[in-house]
Amino acid sequence: MDQREGQDYLMMYPKLRQWINQCVACQTQGYKPEMPEQIYPGVASRNLRRYFRPLAVDELGLCKQCREALARLTPPKL
Repeated sequence: MDQREGQDYLMMYPKLRQWINQCVACQTQGYKPEMPEQIYPGVASRNLRRYFRPLAVDELGLCKQCREALARLTPPKL
């Protein structure tokens, strides 16, 4: 699905944003991997899974790709 359709869906149901992660570096959005199978309204989780990919973020709010890029750019600690 198109990212725009996902944004439109979130505008219609703003309370569902609680199930969306966004990387602070690349701004990629995706649903939280721990999202339950069923969310009210009944098809909400199915629709979020249709519009977005799973996106885990770390404690800094970085996705896996950005975390790996940061690790490559950061000099090792001595």
